Amino acid sequence: MANAPASDQLQLLKVAELDAAIARLEREAAKHPLREEIGAIVNAQMEKDRELKTAEARLPEARRKLAKAEGEAEALASQISQKEAQLASGAGMDSRMLLAMQEEVGGLRTLLDKANDTEFAALEVLEAAEEAVGKAEREIAGLTDRVRALTAELQAAVGRIETEKNSLLEERSSLFVPLADPLKAIYERLRERGGYTVLAMKPNGRTDGGVELSPKEVDAIRNAPEDEICIAEEYGCIVVRC
Repeated sequence: MANAPASDQLQLLKVAELDAAIARLEREAAKHPLREEIGAIVNAQMEKDRELKTAEARLPEARRKLAKAEGEAEALASQISQKEAQLASGAGMDSRMLLAMQEEVGGLRTLLDKANDTEFAALEVLEAAEEAVGKAEREIAGLTDRVRALTAELQAAVGRIETEKNSLLEERSSLFVPLADPLKAIYERLRERGGYTVLAMKPNGRTDGGVELSPKEVDAIRNAPEDEICIAEEYGCIVVRC
């Protein structure tokens, strides 16, 4: 059986309390609510990036169609201008020719009206695509600013947790280092294993961890030498008599 002074065993209970507090702080830092919030915003950013790329991909075709519509409208307007100038001068044309040209100009004006409608529709498509790009860019910028602000907030919170944790680690070291080597070795091995590490047993046999020891085991622990390191058979942890 391994041995350690009873005072060391009692001090180990304080070490275990500090280890539990340190573990809580580590979980608090690792699972801070801001991490989930930042993750959700980053996912939203990624979705907006996809929307931006989709909107940007529409721009070249929208611009091409607008340029084509503008060119067709300008060509028709130029033809109409030339025809109307010929009509105004009337040079070299008889009444039949003038009438035919008037009809031609009327047909061109109808085509121009349609071309103008097409141009306007193409412009609306382009403006909608540009607005979609601008909107996505603004939303991405807003999300980026939000992530930056929350990240700074998270870093500050984690920094405070780390400061508190380091303070507890220093206190733990001051309590743990002087303990008897066999007690330290058993405790660290139990910590690596996980589960219960050390329990405080009161004179009535009750423990602080809500663990019930068998009457036989309680008697054995009570009657063990004061400096003996007692191990609960069922739970495999150190039992310190208080």
